[in-house]
Amino acid sequence: MFRKLRKRYKNFIKEKFLITDIEGDSIDYEIFDSSVKRLSNPIGSSFEIGVRRGMGSKKIIEAYRKHHPNLPNHIHIGLDPYGHMPYNFSEDRKFSTDHTYTNLMKREMIINFSKKYNEFNFINLDTHEFFKRFKDGYPIYSKVKTIINKFEIVHFDGLHDIENVTLEVDYFLDHLSDQTIFIFDDTAAFDFESIKNRLIKSNFKLIEKRERKASFEFLV
Repeated sequence: MFRKLRKRYKNFIKEKFLITDIEGDSIDYEIFDSSVKRLSNPIGSSFEIGVRRGMGSKKIIEAYRKHHPNLPNHIHIGLDPYGHMPYNFSEDRKFSTDHTYTNLMKREMIINFSKKYNEFNFINLDTHEFFKRFKDGYPIYSKVKTIINKFEIVHFDGLHDIENVTLEVDYFLDHLSDQTIFIFDDTAAFDFESIKNRLIKSNFKLIEKRERKASFEFLV
């Protein structure tokens, strides 16, 4: 009797406090692999705006491990405020709270990445706060202090309206490496042609255009 009760209790705890796995809510995840593969002389710095459950960051990190296994120190930064803040899913669906980007999701994400993704560095800010405070780059502490101010892979999956996407693009245009690839999610949600034209004027070229994602490359 006691064993049965203990087993039921363990199952209850497992179900009630189950930590969800690293997951995604999009498609075209192959674009991360193909983008990281293109890097000819990687410096090992990538960035994702909008982490959610972490699938984008996971795919980026795993692509680096696959295609650049001898890279000494890959730094990946994931930026997301969580906190069930209003979220702009598109130009037509702004300030929505009909989502699950909560602080519980944040804690689950941190636990999942802490298991086997040491490359991951989480920043619990929104883009406006991050851009205001880290105009010159972001400090990483590992034996020495290093300012990460150039990025070669950037995944834009934050607020999906043209004003915020433009703000994000402008920040990272000031932090380009010799080879930088921008990846955009949910391209139908904002004025993609406007962003495309802006990047082409900044010497980017369109590399891939998939159903929901697109990538652009800058080369010195």
